[in-house]
Formats: sequence, structure tokens, C-alpha cells
Amino acid sequence: MIFKKKNITRIQGGETGPPSGFTRDINRIKELIHLFSSTSQEESILERLINSVTTISQASAGSVILFDPSNQRSAKTLIHDHMQENDLLDHYLNLLLAGWVAEHGVRLLTSDLRQTYDPKILGKKYREITSALSVPLMADKKIIGAVNLIKTAGKESFTSWHITVIETLAALCIHFIQNNRLREKMFAETERLRKETQRIYSYEGLIGRSPKMVELYKLLEKIIPTTGRVVIEGESGTGKELVARILHYNGPLKNNPFIAIDCGVLPANLLESELFGHVKGAFTGASSDKMGLFEEADTGTLFLDEIVNMPLDMQSKLLRVIQEKEFRPVGSTQLKKVNIRIIVAASCSLAESVNRGLFREDLYYRLNVVKISLPPLRERVEDIVILADHFLNKLDREYKKNIDRFDGRVLRAFEAYHWPGNVRELENVIERMIILAEPGARHLTFDLLPEEITGKSKLLPEPGFSGSSLDKIKDRRTFAEKSAFLEILEKHNWNQSSAARELGIHESSLRY
Repeated sequence: MIFKKKNITRIQGGETGPPSGFTRDINRIKELIHLFSSTSQEESILERLINSVTTISQASAGSVILFDPSNQRSAKTLIHDHMQENDLLDHYLNLLLAGWVAEHGVRLLTSDLRQTYDPKILGKKYREITSALSVPLMADKKIIGAVNLIKTAGKESFTSWHITVIETLAALCIHFIQNNRLREKMFAETERLRKETQRIYSYEGLIGRSPKMVELYKLLEKIIPTTGRVVIEGESGTGKELVARILHYNGPLKNNPFIAIDCGVLPANLLESELFGHVKGAFTGASSDKMGLFEEADTGTLFLDEIVNMPLDMQSKLLRVIQEKEFRPVGSTQLKKVNIRIIVAASCSLAESVNRGLFREDLYYRLNVVKISLPPLRERVEDIVILADHFLNKLDREYKKNIDRFDGRVLRAFEAYHWPGNVRELENVIERMIILAEPGARHLTFDLLPEEITGKSKLLPEPGFSGSSLDKIKDRRTFAEKSAFLEILEKHNWNQSSAARELGIHESSLRY
């Protein structure tokens, strides 16, 4: 037995008032509190804590011991003045003192360690100790360690003033340590989310291997290392914002803000406030100052989607920001400087909008440093099956249906459909099919397709062959081979190995 239960002593300090040197102690406490609030180094805080309480209490030695959160029997001792193994307040005594505090849940103050612990576990050297104080360190109502102090012959016992100061400083120390740990946890989570965002919007976020996508990849490789302004044009659902995010999160500004806004969803007066912010009282309902998106995106990227919907007077103000790199919040007389990269997107041709008087020509030429044209899905039919497989895997994980493939008729219907909603429509159709699929189904069938696809699509329609006679022969042969392969694949439920055996070719050839 380590602790002597019947002879445990918790002696209160003899003095009730502050000792001599009270002003000096208060100044030291102020300095320590200032240190707590100005550093995030946990060990530095603990070292200064024990240094201060040892000096204030005139202890012979002091230490802080912290328990391992996963094992209360394991602890780390931080000893004042780097005491050696033969010193009185060694790791062994620290464990004894902190162990008593952890077991009883209160501080320990004793003038005779032999009355507190079984003499068999105390070495002779500890007889020199005339007073020992152990104050628990509490975090979330749990004891996570202790502040230990000892005095030897010739030194007065610990007073109630000493105990009050030590307990107060110990509580403040743990408070600041907890705040630092929480802040570090938040920083770590922010960094994790930032890296995850970069991974999601990495270059590989674009899917496809059609010639038009290959051209797009080559163009992105040239733009990504720069911070030039970019115009992205493409039909709705082609992934304009995805491309904007890829440009940002893979480029030089990846660690800075990315802010996106759809210029077509807000009326002109609200759009101005959203972009530039406003001051209190600028208009009815402006009860406080509001930061605009230009200020939020400072040093980063501002993505203006559907910019063609921006009113002409707002286009003029945007032009000024680009030219002067400054703006004025609504209702304010103060100019604010800003340094951002602007990427804009439109579902139509901005050049045509300029010709029709819907978009400022001078703004168009300011924005159009580099233009990216995203192909509609109907112009990249080769990518439909790849995209469909990607969305099936992604959405099946979300809905946990364990569906692993499409029927052959479904894929042929996908390839024949014109996809007015582009990639976004394809994803929505596949999500609908997964939701409607019967429990336990392993594949998505033709009957799950919406009417707009089943009613308008014709499975592998024979193309209108054109060109020379030789070209027509090649086209017809390719069409016939594809039809035969698809029939065999459907017959074998799209098992490529079985289909290849029946066709008498290698599986890799069939896949190609």
C-alpha cells in the first residue's frame, strides 16, 4: 500500500494574510499572466509557472508533472532548475505526490511525508523535506497533473497566501494551455480542410480523355502557374466553377481566399453591397458595417459567375476596381485598396454580348487575358461512360446501395442523348437512378432512366456516313464491330472476361 489512509494529513497554512514582499509577488504574478497570454509554447508556460511559484513561496524545489491522457500511471515531469537524480524532488517523489492528489482529488499539504506515505517506499534522503505541497492541475473537471513544491530545514512552511497564489496561477496556466491546444486543433483542422479542398479541386478533378478535354488540360497547364485574369465560357453544367477552383487551388494563390458569387441572383443595389460592402446607415436596413466580397477575397481569387448578368453601371464600377485596385464601400467616403485575381464565367459568348450592347467592351478586354471554352457533353461523347462510372462510384458510396454497374442499354442511351444540362444533368440522372433502384439491386437498368432520355434516344443509331467510299467502309465496319461487342457484353451482363472469351479476343483488346 502506497498511501497510509489513517494518517493522511492536509495541513492548512499558518498565516492568513499576505507575507512581506507582497507587492513584489503581485508584480511577478502580473508578469506571469502577461506571459501566459503572449505565448503558445506549452513548455515555456509551465517552466515560467514553476519558476514563479517556487520563488514566491520560497520553496527549495518545485516541479510540474503532467499525466499521460491515455495512461494515468505514466507522467512527464518538468523540474525547476534541471535538478539531477540525487535531488530531493525527483521523478519518483513527483509521482508519489501527484498520485496522492489524483487519488483523493484535493491538494496535499503535509509537514511529514512519513505520515502520508508508507515509510517503506520512502528513501532516507526524503527525510530532509520539512514541508510538501501538491496542487492539482484541473482541466474539464479532470486532474491532468500537479504542481509540486517542497521545503527543507531552515525554511518556513507554506502559508495560506502561498496556496492561494499557487492554485490561482495553476488554474490560469491550465486555462491558457487549453486555449492554445484548442487554437492549435483549429489551425490543424483548417490546414486539413485546406489540403482536402486542394485535393478535391486538383487537376485530376476534371474527368475525360476526349480530344477536346486533352486540349483543355494543355491549356490549364499553361494558366495554372500564373495569376492572370481568366474568362471561362461554357454552357450551364459544363463545370465552369470547377475549372475556376482548379486554377486557384493549384496556382500561386492556393493558400489565400477563394470567393465565388453568381452575379445573376441579386438585384443591382444588393449586388453592389455584396461586392463592395457598406457602412452603417448607408441605406435602410444597414444597421452595421458589412465587409464586401472584394475585401474578403483580398490577396486571393474572386470568381464572378454569369458576369453577363451584371448591370452596366456595376460593370463600370468593376472596371474601376480592376484598373485602380481600389473601391469604395456603399455609403463610405473612404477608399480601400485591394489586390485580387478575378476569374469570370458566362454561359454565353461575352464577345457576342458586347456586340449586342449587353456588356461593356472596355471591361471585356480588361477581363479577357486568357479565355477557356468548355465543351458541352454532347461534343465529348467519348467521356460519357467514364463520367457515368465516376458518378456511379461516388453516389453509390453516398447512398450505400452497393450498385456496381449499368446495363448495356443504359450506357448506349447515355451516349445517344444530347445532354442539354451537360455533366450536371448526367450526375443528377445517375443519382435519380440510384435512389429509385430496388434494394439489393446490383446494377442500374434501362427502366430507371427518365422519359426525356428513353423517349428521345435511339440505341446506337446508324450514323449518316459521309466522305469517300473508303471512309464509308471504315465507318460501317467500326459501327458493326461496336454493335457486336455491345450485344455480347449485354449478353454476359457486361462481364468483360466472359464476353472476350466468346469473341475470341483478349480482354484488354475488348476493353480498348
